[in-house]
Amino acid sequence: MAKGRFFKDTLARFLLLGDRFREEARGVAAVEFAFIAPIMILLFVGTIELSAGVATNRKLSRLSSTIGDLITQSQTLTQNDINNIMDVSSKIMYPYKDPVTIVVTGIEINSSGQAKVKWSQSEPTGSAKATGSNYTVPTKIKKANTFLVAAEVSTSYTPSFGWAHYEANKGVYFSRTPIAMKEQLFLRPRIGGSVERQ
Repeated sequence: MAKGRFFKDTLARFLLLGDRFREEARGVAAVEFAFIAPIMILLFVGTIELSAGVATNRKLSRLSSTIGDLITQSQTLTQNDINNIMDVSSKIMYPYKDPVTIVVTGIEINSSGQAKVKWSQSEPTGSAKATGSNYTVPTKIKKANTFLVAAEVSTSYTPSFGWAHYEANKGVYFSRTPIAMKEQLFLRPRIGGSVERQ
């Protein structure tokens, strides 16, 4: 009889403990948060990195458009004019401090549709195209006996937190390897048939 009562009391205590556990929601919320928090943090950091990368690329696109637009507004440019136009890069790319390479090229398309470099200017580390060399122009805008200005800008975006990479011999690891970004824009002269460089 004592044994039966002992088992009954023990079972009653377990049932009471189970009821109390079911009614207690505070512990469940803490456990759920512990499972969800790492995922939320990764999503937050990923969103920040993605939006910063997209913003950098948009600024790069705006820079190529601005430089090309300013150059095509003139019929004749001096070295000083081109330098002043290229100086706008730091203001457009602000607050991003990664160095920007700019190459501006005047392209003459002859009667047979061949695109040749008439003049080219680069800053600060870019390499200017050789005068007289061939230049690849998209077929849709390649029109005989016309002039184009190509504005090429490039930079490398370095992530603040890094990107997750997977390699068979290394597994998953985070890297802050810079991501190369490049924009190229072709514009026609606004005044006259060409833009000459003195």
